[in-house]
Amino acid sequence: MMASPQVTDRAPDPLARVSRPFPGSRRVFGVALVLVAAQLVWRAVVLNRGGFFGDDLNMVGRAAAEPFGLDYLFGVYSAHVMPVGMIANKVVTSLGAYDWTVTAAALLLFQLAASLAVYRMLRVLFGARWAILVPLSLYLFTPLALPAFYWWAAAVQALPLQVAIAMAVASHVTFLRSGRGVDAVVTGLWFLFGLGSFHLKAVFAIPLLLVLVTVLYFPVRERLRSLAVVFGAYALMAGAYSVLFVLQLDRLHGQAIGAPASEVAGRAMARMLGVTLPVLAAGGPGPWWYKFYAVPPQLMIGAAWLLVAVVVAVTLFFRRGAWKAWLILAVYPPLLMVPILAGRSLDRALGEEARYLADVTPVIALCLALAMLPLLGEARPYRRRIPARAAVRTACALLAAGVAACSVYSAHRYVTGTEPGRAEIRSYLASVRSTLAAAPPGSDVYPQQTPYDQFGFGYGDEGLSNLTLSPLAPPELAALMRNPRPAAAPLVLDRAGRRLVPARLTGPYVAAPGGCFPQRGGMISVPLTHKGGMVVLGLDYRSTARTAAYVRVGEQETEVVLEQGTGRIHIPFTAPGVSVRLEILSAETQVCVTGGLFGGPVPR
Repeated sequence: MMASPQVTDRAPDPLARVSRPFPGSRRVFGVALVLVAAQLVWRAVVLNRGGFFGDDLNMVGRAAAEPFGLDYLFGVYSAHVMPVGMIANKVVTSLGAYDWTVTAAALLLFQLAASLAVYRMLRVLFGARWAILVPLSLYLFTPLALPAFYWWAAAVQALPLQVAIAMAVASHVTFLRSGRGVDAVVTGLWFLFGLGSFHLKAVFAIPLLLVLVTVLYFPVRERLRSLAVVFGAYALMAGAYSVLFVLQLDRLHGQAIGAPASEVAGRAMARMLGVTLPVLAAGGPGPWWYKFYAVPPQLMIGAAWLLVAVVVAVTLFFRRGAWKAWLILAVYPPLLMVPILAGRSLDRALGEEARYLADVTPVIALCLALAMLPLLGEARPYRRRIPARAAVRTACALLAAGVAACSVYSAHRYVTGTEPGRAEIRSYLASVRSTLAAAPPGSDVYPQQTPYDQFGFGYGDEGLSNLTLSPLAPPELAALMRNPRPAAAPLVLDRAGRRLVPARLTGPYVAAPGGCFPQRGGMISVPLTHKGGMVVLGLDYRSTARTAAYVRVGEQETEVVLEQGTGRIHIPFTAPGVSVRLEILSAETQVCVTGGLFGGPVPR
């Protein structure tokens, strides 16, 4: 009598035939599309209450001011070299600077691409089975991804990176199964796309994830040589892009980067991974501290960890190799956070910013699926039969409904908490647009700091109005704002943005001893020091006649006209210098410089 073949516990065979369609695969895809559509409708409702915020204004201003080219694409922006985001920013701004409808449409398109990429990843690894809709739904509706989505400057990095992560995993697994070089090339292209989206994360995240999936789930001995070539190529790509990134850092102004103290970084890492990640993945945090920081109550933290423990225990009990999925999820987020923590000035709230964890959401969906479902071609995936009783299904449904309800509530609290600030910025931008449209031709509107309570932050000169507010002006005035010229009576916006008012300069004033700084051979030296960056030089003078003059600060020289009589000339400068030199071009004219200062223009 012939013995029946023995079924052994083995890893999935990458050479196995995995193209067999699942029963009802079209219906699975149809339901997935319905879920994605529901997510987009929900996100559209959220965006309807949103608006520009923070360094969104820097990005829009840069897109409006700079010509499209390599300097724009690969120039450093807030410690990032992100050509993918800069292209998107240029397109959106060209369609309508500070038009939130256009920006919201772009965000929805990015989210659509990311959601479909996650679906493709799940379908490639597990097939078109109904159960992949569970991890897909977690990805689609978790509040963990909302803060980055709701912020344009964060979304143009986070959403393309999510696309790159999901598509790279899908194409890499296809390569492991087929052995075709074209699939490895496609994976490399998605890796390059990720590098161009968010280099600091992608350079570690994507190779790490591909290595873990390969080593833990596929027999690598059969393709050691090809895998060595493939991962060597990815390493070269990462190294080349990293060199490009480092070479651009000398163009970074106003934001210091470097490793923080280990104690501070440790606290931030512990808070981010021990509280923010599990609580938001479970549907929290409910209320948000100071509008957008995740500070859940202790009861919710305990409930989230209990839920995580139950899911892990159940999957380990039923699913062979479930520990591999949870190992990936234990290793991936901490290593992903290292470059972020190393490049930020840390404060107590960094570990509570959910936007830094948005890129983990596709990996959470992947790991949950790996812990629940068999890969295509995998033999004996479960340790024991999974109960199909109605009570089990009801319990799972109630648990999912509870997580969904918490997610909706948390998202609602986040949106309503940030809505007043976004509305205030919308009102301010509308006022500025009307004011600049009504400005007289040739007005000299000088760079000024935008209200801190309106925009929150900007790095160095990136927060000044000549960049952030010039896209709201008519073209001629916008050009003057970006390249301010010397003026006797410059203007600035009042705090509400409703009027243009005369400017005054803030800063220490240096008066000439004896009444006038000496004039020797038509040259006047004023002992004023400037360390660099956009600033305005104000010089008080008396002149016997109208005359032209050159004013030099460091390597920057500007021609000015001094009117007859007493007056003040304002001259914008950016170059550093240890003194101001004034060259009078008319030998017959006597000029007395009585004092001056370097300062920032503010409303008088």
